[in-house]
Amino acid sequence: MTLPWWPVILTDMAGSLVTLGLAVWSAVLAWRWAHRKSDDVFRNYISLLTLAIVCFAISRSFGHLVKQLLLMNELPGVWKAISPFSGAVNSMTFVVIFAFGIYFHRFQRVHDEIENYRQNLELLVEARTTELAEANTSLEHEIAERRQVEEDIRQSQTVLESVLNSSNPLCITSLDFEVLQGNKAYFEIWPGQEDEQGNRVKCYEVRPGDYCHTEQCPLVLIQKGQQFVSQENTKMTAVGELRDFIVTARPYRNADGELIGIVEGFQDISIRKQAEEDLAAERERLAVTLRSIGDGVITTDINGMVVMINQVAEELTGWRQREAAGRSLTEVFNIINERTRQPCRNPVELVLESGKIIGLANHTALIAREGTERSIADSGAPIRDKDNRIIGVVLVFRDVTQQLLMENELQKAKKLESVGVLAGGIAHDFNNILMAILGNINLASLLLPPGENLHTLMMEAEKACLRAKGLTHQLLTFSKGGEPVKEAAAIPEIIRDSAEFVLHGENIVCNYEIPDDLWLVDIDRGQMSQVIQNLIINAKHAMPQGGTIQVSCENVFPGEGEPVPLPTDQRFVKVVISDNGMGIPQNLIDNIFDPYFSTKAEGTGLGLAITHSIIKKHYGFITVTSLPGKGTTFTFYLPVSVEQEVIIAVESVVRDPVEGIRRILVMDDDAMVRMVAAKMLETLGFEVLLAANGDTAVRIFRQACEDKEIIDLLIMDLTIPGGMGGKDAVKEILQLDPTARVVVASGYSNDPVMADYKAYGFMAAISKPFRLKDLEDVINQTFG
Repeated sequence: MTLPWWPVILTDMAGSLVTLGLAVWSAVLAWRWAHRKSDDVFRNYISLLTLAIVCFAISRSFGHLVKQLLLMNELPGVWKAISPFSGAVNSMTFVVIFAFGIYFHRFQRVHDEIENYRQNLELLVEARTTELAEANTSLEHEIAERRQVEEDIRQSQTVLESVLNSSNPLCITSLDFEVLQGNKAYFEIWPGQEDEQGNRVKCYEVRPGDYCHTEQCPLVLIQKGQQFVSQENTKMTAVGELRDFIVTARPYRNADGELIGIVEGFQDISIRKQAEEDLAAERERLAVTLRSIGDGVITTDINGMVVMINQVAEELTGWRQREAAGRSLTEVFNIINERTRQPCRNPVELVLESGKIIGLANHTALIAREGTERSIADSGAPIRDKDNRIIGVVLVFRDVTQQLLMENELQKAKKLESVGVLAGGIAHDFNNILMAILGNINLASLLLPPGENLHTLMMEAEKACLRAKGLTHQLLTFSKGGEPVKEAAAIPEIIRDSAEFVLHGENIVCNYEIPDDLWLVDIDRGQMSQVIQNLIINAKHAMPQGGTIQVSCENVFPGEGEPVPLPTDQRFVKVVISDNGMGIPQNLIDNIFDPYFSTKAEGTGLGLAITHSIIKKHYGFITVTSLPGKGTTFTFYLPVSVEQEVIIAVESVVRDPVEGIRRILVMDDDAMVRMVAAKMLETLGFEVLLAANGDTAVRIFRQACEDKEIIDLLIMDLTIPGGMGGKDAVKEILQLDPTARVVVASGYSNDPVMADYKAYGFMAAISKPFRLKDLEDVINQTFG
């Protein structure tokens, strides 16, 4: 029976696969066995031999397997092509195995030698291991010590890091301006040490400041040899905020002492700087406030040492703030009693004793550093802290020199006004009495033949009356209502004429210093002549043995700092009259302008009072200074005239009595005046009508108009006590007859109506007492 071929083939292939599997398993076991003791040569040999046999078995099994596969697939040609190579491989494998068998014994001997060497080596390793164990024990102790050192270093670093991070911003900067290291506070302000490319940032890039790229850079200064740098610097933070720092820098060196950078500290003083700026601004506001105060201000501590003075106080005391600070108040604020000349008590002591606001006593004068003396008024108050404790004293004072001068002038003016009212009344009544005396004497002298003794006596009596008239005129000069009749005039001519008139025949020389361009002034020539005469007479009396009077004039522009309170918007002419006589005692100089006050036994006490009144009524100012034994100086100021052209006065022409006048009405409240005036007019050939007051005069004149009777002239007293005077009566007269001729007569020769009579409806004016000639002249003037 014929069996099929394929079962044989399959059986053969299965056997080959099993052989192949066993061979691989044997190789794996040999590899594991050899690696259990990799240094055993014999084991390695057996392993290699086993591998050789395995490789032979694999080769044979794999070759047989390939053969059967090819035959099954009916590819015998392929097998014929590769079968020679399969045999060669098997032969080579066998040869290798045979060669290993030949040299096995040799390998065994080598293995034994190696084993002996290994054993010796193990002994050596054991000894070495013992040594290493001992070294290891020593090393463990060393490692433990090193670990302790490392721990100590770690703890120190932790402490140092904590200290650094709890301090102000701190960093280390290299010589290349690179930020090497910084603490936590530093990186909170300027975070990051590297840029986006991983390069270390430059200090001037991350924290630009005032001194970057300058010779004042801390790194530059340290490189130049400085060991410590401290400076205020404004730097920009990472968020673009400008902040102020105190930057300190010291050298940063390596272990060899070489400079490799700097250590910089940053103390943020922005808040302090802002506080300083706020404080400076507050001080500036305080300084501006103090400078704006018109009073002097001085502050002291509780020991009386000056802390601060304002600008006004500097001007009044003569001490500057930098000089006065720290000095005793009594040295800077030197005050005395003006009357006793004794030093005043320190106001700081008074404030500290009372604890309240105190004021200085009256008549206190401040002596400035350069010796200037000023009258002052002031007060002192304690300075208290938040706990209400006194920590100092503040003094507030002001210069009242001009104020006191003005008050004195006001007091003088009030005195003059009071006396003027009295003098005016006396002068009016006295003039009426003089009118009766002078008129009767004047008429009596006309009845006596010239040359007789009685006639001479009558003329002397008339002169006495005229002198009495001059006295009443002086009284009226400063009495109520005595206004000057002013016109633009050049005062030098009045000065020279008045002075030469007074000094005629005296052994006194008068020197003049008067500029050619002296301004004109609005003055009453007569009154101003009286001022000059009074001042020259006063100087003459001060030099009974002769001497020199110096008269000077000058133009004064506004704001030139004269010692009197002149208006700042007006120009003045200044006149100074000085003598080198005996002078005036200081205790009397304040009363020199008082009426009826005189230092001379023969004086009336009216000359300087009248002078003061005239200057005042000309809206001027007058002062006096004197040193006993060295002379006296009077200075007065007159406002400049708005018209700078001289008005030439034209003298009235005296004419003969006008013919055709036959009836004159005389109105006066004094019966004696009416009778004397009537006798004078009758002597001149006129018919006289009399009236005691204005009402009667108006009634008589009205009746005359109704009866077609002419009253050619009316002479009316200006003032009628308790009745209508001439000022009101003339209005009604002119209403009855606008062509009426009315003359005003008054004992108030300086009354405003007398100065400008035409403005009130009168055609002429005559002052009582008057003579027959005066009466005749005024009649001629009226009808001229």
